[in-house]
Amino acid sequence: MSGSREWWEDFFRGSWGEFQAQGFPPEKTGSEVDFLVSALKLNAGDSVLDLACGIGRHSVELAARGMDVTGLDFNRAVLEVAEKAAKERGVSPRFIELDMRELAGSQLYDAVICFWTSFGYFEDEADDLLVAKRVADSLRAGGRFLIDIQVAETAFPRFRERRWSWLSDERSKRLLEEARWNVETGRVDCEWTFLENGNARSSSSSIRLYSYRELCELLREAGFQRFEGYETVSGSPFKLGSQRLSLVAIL
Repeated sequence: MSGSREWWEDFFRGSWGEFQAQGFPPEKTGSEVDFLVSALKLNAGDSVLDLACGIGRHSVELAARGMDVTGLDFNRAVLEVAEKAAKERGVSPRFIELDMRELAGSQLYDAVICFWTSFGYFEDEADDLLVAKRVADSLRAGGRFLIDIQVAETAFPRFRERRWSWLSDERSKRLLEEARWNVETGRVDCEWTFLENGNARSSSSSIRLYSYRELCELLREAGFQRFEGYETVSGSPFKLGSQRLSLVAIL
C-alpha cells in the first residue's frame, strides 16, 4: 500500500464529495437496486457488502428490501450522510470507515457490490488485485461480486477530451471534464472543474481503464471462477458499445 497521498483521498472530500452529498433521484437508485437484486440473485435476509458505498444510497435501499447490509467507505463525511439517510428511512445498515484494501474477511457475505466506477483508482495495480482477493476471502462459497465500471469497450466509443454537463436542475452548477488517455499507463487522467456562481474549483482523477478481458483475468487470479457480463441497469448481455459494464464474478 502506497505511503504517499493518492488523488482520491482529496477528490472525494472536495467538490465531488459535496456533489455526492446532494443526493440522487430516488427512481435512479430504485432502478439500480432492481438490477442489483436481479444480477446478484438476492433474497431478503442475504448479507451484502457495499464496497465504496459513498452516501449509501444503495445500502439504504437494499436494507429497506430486507437485506442485511454493510456499507464501507474511507470518507467519514459521506458515511455521515448515509447514516442520516438510513435513520430517516427507518433501516439499520452498518457503515464502516475503512480503506477497501484493509477489508479483513472476518465476516462472510452472500454478495459484494462495487458500484459507480469505484475500482481501478489505486496508483499500484497490485492494490486492485489485493482488493479482489480480500473480496473473495469475504464471500461465502458461490458468492457473487458485482463491479459496475467503465471499461475500454464502453469508454472508447464515446471518449471525448472535453465535456460539459449540468449538476443541478436549476442549472446553477456546471462541470467541465477534460480527459486524457495515457497510453503508457492504461489510465484515463482527468481534470474536473466545478463552476458555481462564477467561482471555479478543480480536482484531478486518474483511473485504470481495464478491458473486459483484463478485468476477468484479474478477478480469476483473485480466485473467482465464473463471470457474467451485463449492461448496467438494463441487464442486457454486455457487448461492445454498452453504456456501462456490470461484471458479476462468482466464486
